[in-house]
Amino acid sequence: MPRFKAAIDIDAPREHVFAMASDALKQPEWTTWIKDVRIVQGDGRSADTRDRTVIKVGPQRKTHDGVWTEFESPAVLARRFTGYLDVKERLTCTESNGGTHVEWSIDYVPPFGLIGKVGAFVMMARIFQNELEASLDNLKRELEV
Repeated sequence: MPRFKAAIDIDAPREHVFAMASDALKQPEWTTWIKDVRIVQGDGRSADTRDRTVIKVGPQRKTHDGVWTEFESPAVLARRFTGYLDVKERLTCTESNGGTHVEWSIDYVPPFGLIGKVGAFVMMARIFQNELEASLDNLKRELEV
């Protein structure tokens, strides 16, 4: 299972950072691969919320159904997506030097068995890591004034 992880320090209060990062409807504004999110069940601010997310990494758009497995404001959001890919993500916000340290990890199972795993390692790993890092840079730009 490929695992990607990125971190960034943002000069903004943790509550403010977490509010923006965990607002599913705002994620397309700063996340490079998330194109649309719809809450389909729950309030979007607690575990067991369900969403439908459209992602685009590379040339294709794919729809994934997500369930929020953990939500502890202002510290943790974790989700599991099913659809084209089986994905687990976890975003944490911790106070750091008067600002916020954000860590984001994503684990996924590529489609197509062994061929998909090789392709993910050879072709998609660097692309997706770059997307993850660029998204955190976008979040930082949105929040730092």
